[in-house]
Parts: sequence; C-alpha cells; structure tokens
Amino acid sequence: MVVLESVTARGVNGLDSLREQIGGDEGDQSVTPAAVVEQRILLEKHLSEGTTLYLDSTNVEVSVRAELVEQARRHGRPIVAVRFLPHLDTCRARNSARPPNRRVPDDVLAWQHSLALAATPKALIGEGFTAAHDLVTPL
Repeated sequence: MVVLESVTARGVNGLDSLREQIGGDEGDQSVTPAAVVEQRILLEKHLSEGTTLYLDSTNVEVSVRAELVEQARRHGRPIVAVRFLPHLDTCRARNSARPPNRRVPDDVLAWQHSLALAATPKALIGEGFTAAHDLVTPL
C-alpha cells in the first residue's frame, strides 16, 4: 500500500491499531471515522506535551494533510512528510496478500497511488511541511 506519513518519539499512531482498539478488527473500515477522531485527539495530546509522534496514515489528500499541517503549526511544531513510493504493481501484489478484511479495492489503491505520486517533496513543502522526503523502493 502507498503510505504518506506525517511525522510530527513516543509512539506510532496508526489507523489500523486504532480500528483494532475501537472495533476489535483493524480492517473494519466502518470504524474509520471514529479512529480518525481518536487519532486527532492523540496527535493534539502529543503536540501539546511537546513529544514526537509518528502518525502512520495514508494521507494522500491535500485537504487531510492541510489539517495536520495546521495542527502542528498551532503548536509551533515541525511536520515532516515521508513518502513511500513502491510501484503500483508491488502495491497490488501486497494488497492481494492481505487478509480479506484488510484489502483495499483496486480502484481506490490506484487512486491513492496517483495522489501519492503527485505529492512530491516540492508540493509538500508548498503545503507547509517543514521537510519532505521520498523513500524510494526498488520494487
């Protein structure tokens, strides 16, 4: 899966683990809205405390990233994006190997991949990130 992480170190705050905590199944997409709310609450807590948090999310949409940038700025904190860019075929192969409840529909996977490709480090800096890095994968 394509992942764009916003790094804002005390722990990793990912939607999968939050879905597991809330609904008992990390693949249960029906609890994603509640997991996102919880993720934002945890992020606010860490930013307020001045601790570092790794926010593991597929933040491929500009509007979602804008909220994260704004939240970090309110606390005077840097926010760094790390973009993972495996080939789409690699994403599809890894997705097909996931348990059925964790698979992403192919059209959604392709959409996420295209948006991640468009979120270049230059574009991310333009969005207000302090720094942006690509982790290039040979796969």
